[in-house]
Amino acid sequence: MRTRVSTARRLEQSTIARVAVPDDERLFACVLSDVARMLWPQKTAANIAACANCSVRAAEFYLAGQREWSGAAVAAVVAEVLKRHGMRNIKVAPRR
Repeated sequence: MRTRVSTARRLEQSTIARVAVPDDERLFACVLSDVARMLWPQKTAANIAACANCSVRAAEFYLAGQREWSGAAVAAVVAEVLKRHGMRNIKVAPRR
């Protein structure tokens, strides 16, 4: 035998109390986009694509915040920062 539960009671039971947490990934992506634009003021997407071995369109999506940054693209930006700060002994290679 099935028991009937009112709609109000079901909604009351299904409500979940959540704490709003800022989206750290989105904040990181915005900062990474800003850093990339400072590194390469002209043709930012093309430079990221060349360093990260991805398409220019994918790099444009990273910069616009429409796609999560790939590890290779993040590594390319970090490697360029390190290179420009004289830390040339750092080699960034993808995982195997």
